[in-house]
Amino acid sequence: MIKLRRLFLLVFILDLAAFLFISSLPIHNSALYNSFASEDRSITSQAFIPMWLSIFPHNLLIATIEFIPIIGIFFFATSIYSTALVVAVEGAHDHTSGLVIAISLMMLPHFWLELPAYSVALSSGIYLLYYLIKGYPLKSYIKILYMYIFVVIELAIAGLIETSEIVLLKTKNPYSSFYMWIPGVFLIAFLIYLYRHFDKDEYKSKHKELIDDIFNNS
Repeated sequence: MIKLRRLFLLVFILDLAAFLFISSLPIHNSALYNSFASEDRSITSQAFIPMWLSIFPHNLLIATIEFIPIIGIFFFATSIYSTALVVAVEGAHDHTSGLVIAISLMMLPHFWLELPAYSVALSSGIYLLYYLIKGYPLKSYIKILYMYIFVVIELAIAGLIETSEIVLLKTKNPYSSFYMWIPGVFLIAFLIYLYRHFDKDEYKSKHKELIDDIFNNS
């Protein structure tokens, strides 16, 4: 039986690699840049709560579609391509490499909340397809429900962190958004614990296998 946690790690690594590769491409598209800049201003000009309500539901919609078997795979690929494309275009507009912008985004905590959430969504969608093909009983699907609840929580937190980063960027200190790493570290640790709790059957089996190996070799 395939392991959800391993599937998640594979999807996450591929997601990160694709994002960095596409972002580094020298793509010039003034129309796309102007459209993105206009949309970005319409979001970042809002107050805290309206801004969060613009970010969180949009991200959750993307993740929800990625939970759908087969459709989610294509949507995931389209989503990561579109996001990385905007970064590449922004880099070309600023006369630098989009990779520089991508790395600067990776230095902010919201990046390490959003990207794993999308990876959890897609890996869960693939896992759901596996369940359907194998004809697993209905009670087995509770793990997929737990994973959806996890993604909702993670993206809600990611939205709060990202909104806070944007608000802090408006201050005179250009590095103030990095302050969000203070709560970010604890929140990421909490989410790792929560993920392991929702996927505890796999982690328990892993520990059981380790104990069995110790006793068998002793």
